[in-house]
Amino acid sequence: MKLALNIAFIFIISSSFGQEWRDSVVVAREAYANKEYLNALNYYTSIQKKTPEHIRLNDELAQSAYKAGNFELSEKLYQQNTASKKSIIDNASNEYNIGNTRMKRKDYEGAIEAYKNALRINPNDAKARYNLSQAIRQLNKNEENKQNQERENQQSQDKDRQEQKDTSDGSPDKLSQKTADRMLDKLMKEEAETKRKLRNGQGVNRSPKSGKDW
Repeated sequence: MKLALNIAFIFIISSSFGQEWRDSVVVAREAYANKEYLNALNYYTSIQKKTPEHIRLNDELAQSAYKAGNFELSEKLYQQNTASKKSIIDNASNEYNIGNTRMKRKDYEGAIEAYKNALRINPNDAKARYNLSQAIRQLNKNEENKQNQERENQQSQDKDRQEQKDTSDGSPDKLSQKTADRMLDKLMKEEAETKRKLRNGQGVNRSPKSGKDW
């Protein structure tokens, strides 16, 4: 009798536990359908350890993370899913999703690698082919922008070095100083000459001490 009660109790607990994670999955899927992606991600994360081993929610968890903007977590989850993919289509789709997460992270080289993997598995994947072209375009654009920036930096450095050279060899500041010195020297000479003439003039026109000039 006691054994039967224990078995019944275990069965009730198991049924209750099983119903709990099933209800949580329903709530997570409803949140995702309502575009409440962060809530869906939190629900999936909370029930991940409660689900039986044969129930895999990694794809739904990864997609919720992607939609919620957590691209790093999404990529990690998709990478973990790789070993569980048995069919060619599922394997190619998983590589395609990895490429998408890397595109969002602006890891264009990584995205190119993932899209190429997807096309190696499924050469007929038109979306992977299109996204591959976009990743290549973005990578080339970044390289071009980087080269332009390096060129502008080099030109700026060359200009600075030229200005420093001009300053050391006779810059406008130095030339202006020399000109000012020459003008000051000229003014001083002119002033000295004027004073000299004034003194000479006073000596000629000075009146006799007798007070008479006849």
